Amino acid sequence: MNLKRSRFVWLVAVFCVVTIYVNAQSLDVHKNHQPPILGPHWAKGVKPAKTGGSPDMTLHGGEIMPNASVQAIFWGTSWGTSPGDKITEMDQWYLGFGGSNYAGTSDEYKGVSGDQVSSQVSYGGHFVDTTKASGGGSTSAILAEVCKVIPNPQTNGYYPVYTDVPRKGNYCAYHSWGACNGVNVQFAFFWKLDGDAGCDPQSTITTYSQGAAALANVSGHELSEARTDPRGAGWFDSSGAENGDKCAWTFDAPYVTFKNGTKWKIQGEWSNNAYDSGTGYPNSSGQKGCLQGQ
Repeated sequence: MNLKRSRFVWLVAVFCVVTIYVNAQSLDVHKNHQPPILGPHWAKGVKPAKTGGSPDMTLHGGEIMPNASVQAIFWGTSWGTSPGDKITEMDQWYLGFGGSNYAGTSDEYKGVSGDQVSSQVSYGGHFVDTTKASGGGSTSAILAEVCKVIPNPQTNGYYPVYTDVPRKGNYCAYHSWGACNGVNVQFAFFWKLDGDAGCDPQSTITTYSQGAAALANVSGHELSEARTDPRGAGWFDSSGAENGDKCAWTFDAPYVTFKNGTKWKIQGEWSNNAYDSGTGYPNSSGQKGCLQGQ
């Protein structure tokens, strides 16, 4: 083999190796791609609201959810044997949320196309999956559960997944988004919060359990954020905090009353209008932009 041919064969071999490596890297990146964690509800004391920059949230070029269609998923082996009152109480929570004053605390925000958040939130009931649940570390696993369980996913769908896995991170819940058979959907993840001091709102309402009270509070945080920042390009401030983050663990009243008459101890949500007009109550950093809608 002459020198020129030898160099040609060597170059072809190098090209093939590089091509295989690049393709393998691309497949690996795709394989390990995870939906983003948005608006984690940090446990008490983990991340207080920041005071740097403007407190107001701004739109980041994306859309909001003008209305939301909710179906809940209760995932885990214990939901079929010892669910307690949490399924029943969360059904009541979602049935009362739409049209409530609390839902109305997020109605001021508009998307890039001019659509505006409204309090039109409907509830289509729940599903129970008694297979072993995954923790929150893999957002892909939570999305896969949504795609498996929900029969007809909707683009305005919000699918909260309540697991029976005790908390293993420094957050109580988060929301995210992804695609089920080409349909973009919004979803959320929740740990089991029974006896969890870091995620306990310390409700004085005695008609339901502490675990149900804890889920109710963090559910308000995540649903409000999913409506105003469903896919990571909606409303948040210069530090990345969404409306639920900015008022986490702050309460202006012992409870709020939902449309169906149920009562919940639930955090406020950030309102630019309330902050700008001085009509809100202070968050943990003293910024008076929170509304509880009681």
